[in-house]
Amino acid sequence: MSITPPSARISIGATIGSAIALWPASLPRGPVPAILLTTACVLVATTVARLSGTARPGSRVFGWSAAAMFAVVLVAGAVMDVLWQNIIRVDAGTTTIGAGYGAGLVAAGAAGMAAVTWFPRRTAIAALAALTVTGLFASPAASAAATQSDRASDTEVAARALTDRWLHADGLHKGAVVIAVPTGSGWVDPEATTALRARLHGDVAFLSLPYASTASWRVFVTDREAAGNSAIAVLRRVLAARDTLPPTASRPKVYLYGQSLGALGADRARAWAEAHHPGAVTGTVLVGVPADTVDPHGGAGARIVLANASDPVTRWSLASLWRPPSRPDETRTVGRAVHRPPWLPVVSFVQTSVDLLASLDGPDGTGHHYGPEQGVLP
Repeated sequence: MSITPPSARISIGATIGSAIALWPASLPRGPVPAILLTTACVLVATTVARLSGTARPGSRVFGWSAAAMFAVVLVAGAVMDVLWQNIIRVDAGTTTIGAGYGAGLVAAGAAGMAAVTWFPRRTAIAALAALTVTGLFASPAASAAATQSDRASDTEVAARALTDRWLHADGLHKGAVVIAVPTGSGWVDPEATTALRARLHGDVAFLSLPYASTASWRVFVTDREAAGNSAIAVLRRVLAARDTLPPTASRPKVYLYGQSLGALGADRARAWAEAHHPGAVTGTVLVGVPADTVDPHGGAGARIVLANASDPVTRWSLASLWRPPSRPDETRTVGRAVHRPPWLPVVSFVQTSVDLLASLDGPDGTGHHYGPEQGVLP
């Protein structure tokens, strides 16, 4: 019994899917996410090709020729991906990979095409089941919704309590105060606080007000204004307390610091201060800023933006689907020098989206993992 070759349409779709999946990444990628990406891209592309029209019977020679084209692209792409992965792994200081990595990619791509070509109904049922299970585990637990006024009230109460503790600890007589805006889970990078404390010779107090209890990406999607609102609430009270000192007194310098989603909040507070208290904030340090979320020109205040060369968070945005990503004017590229893949519309967006999953896995200076270089001030 002879095997019917896939239609040329399906082979072309599979070729496009494999090319997207095997385009160079910006971070080292483990075999499991690489195989899953290859499988997913080939499945999606071949499914779209299959549904794009009714395939007319063609010659077996033409059908197998198109399938051979897919095989050549898949194998060549897997070989190039292994070579590229080893280049950026050397850049990042991690271990290199072998031929087994590429073999897994070839097997994944071939299996994806075969599933849609010869087992379309079973593949569709399996994909639907996988999406359903993923949605059940990924969806947040139901909770009572708080009104916007309730959240604002809670933020003000928390900001008052925080600044009161700062005042009771004689914070007004420190040389500086750093309002460190945390990530969504309430985390502040200890590498940053240690470096900033050393830079300010220990004569500094740190104030940090949590505004959520979930992962940053969830807060970024559902309530990204929370970071800015909490930072402004703390800054407003700090400036009001500082202004109670006579003009001739030694007043603490005020700095804003934030990493990732915290950087978005710190920049919102910087903009608020420039509008309501020009010159009151000495400087702002933003680290790993999510792409297209802050003023690209920085206004009139002193601001430093730090971004690792390989940080996908600073490059990912929906706009990168159709244009190359950009960073704020004041950005200083830090971290390890790495080879950067060329940009392509849609394709680079897919690769950057996958890179986000491993952005914290590498050593300092790679991906979204920062180190003592955060101790810089304007």
